[in-house]
Amino acid sequence: MLELIEAKDLEALMFFITVRVVIIVICWIFSTIACIVDFWSGTLTAKILGEKLMSHGFRRTVVKIGDYARVLMFAFMVDVLGSLLSFYILPFATMLCALAILCIEGKSVLENSKRRKAHAGDVPDMIKQIIQAATTEQGNEVFNKIVKQVSLNNKEK
Repeated sequence: MLELIEAKDLEALMFFITVRVVIIVICWIFSTIACIVDFWSGTLTAKILGEKLMSHGFRRTVVKIGDYARVLMFAFMVDVLGSLLSFYILPFATMLCALAILCIEGKSVLENSKRRKAHAGDVPDMIKQIIQAATTEQGNEVFNKIVKQVSLNNKEK
């Protein structure tokens, strides 16, 4: 970038800056979208498993987006300083941080998907059936259902 400033080539300088700003904005947008997808996945999982949706979880998502924004701001500052060096050709710090955020949020979405498929939502019903079993025969029926469910879960893995 310093070469462009010294050469007083404003058109090339504007192109240099525009390309980097576009990359940084795309990284910020992708990071925010990743948080929204994780939020969507988490609320869907909670609904499927019969868990209550509480405002604490919603606030956590907003706080997480704020935390990521602060990290990306530091990465932006590193990129601005790096752009003064001739070998620092792209906003590597922002791209690396955005990639880390995407990996973290992607892992969370995969974990939510596994929770949805684990039949953990069936556990409260089974506990209720165990408690309500008044005879040995009813207890055996509930036990057989549990064994059947466990074998189904093992086959899905």
